[in-house]
Amino acid sequence: MHTRLSICVVILFFTKAVYAEPLFTFAQIRDTPDQMVGAEILKAVYSKLGIDIKMLPMPGKRALKESSEGRVDGEVHRIFQVGEDYPTLIRVPTAINYIEPAVFSKKYRFKVTGCTALDKYSIGIVRGVKHAELCSKGLQKVQVIDHSIKMMQLLQAGRIDIAITAKINGLVLIKKMAVESIHVLSPPLSRMLVYHYVHRRHKDWVPKIDKVIIKMQNSGELENLRQEAIKTLLKNATAN
Repeated sequence: MHTRLSICVVILFFTKAVYAEPLFTFAQIRDTPDQMVGAEILKAVYSKLGIDIKMLPMPGKRALKESSEGRVDGEVHRIFQVGEDYPTLIRVPTAINYIEPAVFSKKYRFKVTGCTALDKYSIGIVRGVKHAELCSKGLQKVQVIDHSIKMMQLLQAGRIDIAITAKINGLVLIKKMAVESIHVLSPPLSRMLVYHYVHRRHKDWVPKIDKVIIKMQNSGELENLRQEAIKTLLKNATAN
């Protein structure tokens, strides 16, 4: 009897181990509020599939290297172009979020008319943030910085004229830094949809993930999650 019970326990343990839901780890650009918003949305998406996920914060360029080479399972979200540039990353077709790339400055105030109009200014962008790299491509005075906080510190110190980052990123960061002299210029450079990406070894999951996202989008849940996450970020953004 004892032997039979032991065998049943072993079989039950083995069955649970074999059929346990997978745990995915996704690269998340560190110190980047729009990625924090995306992470909250993504947790809700995967919870509807009964899957546990975790985020691994890292610099933007390194994130793309780790995800495209399969050492993590994908990216929280990136712009459309990433799927063209990194064929090992499979884009889930329906966007989970959107960003508004914007210009921040300390000493200048002007109407933003596009990326090419920024050429006379010294510009800060964060390494690995694709929308900022695309906007500043071909411009003369571009400084590539390792992370967003450092970029805003350089802007505050007058070492760059303007910074390009998603609007929500800049607003949260200047609040956290308790900096009143930095302001966002209007209008935003654009509104860009951002998409969840998985490494190609998980391509069979893409239709299932997309189905959930579409349902959440149609019900309004996706936008509600976005607004709540932004509200929480701004509320909790206090100076260190």
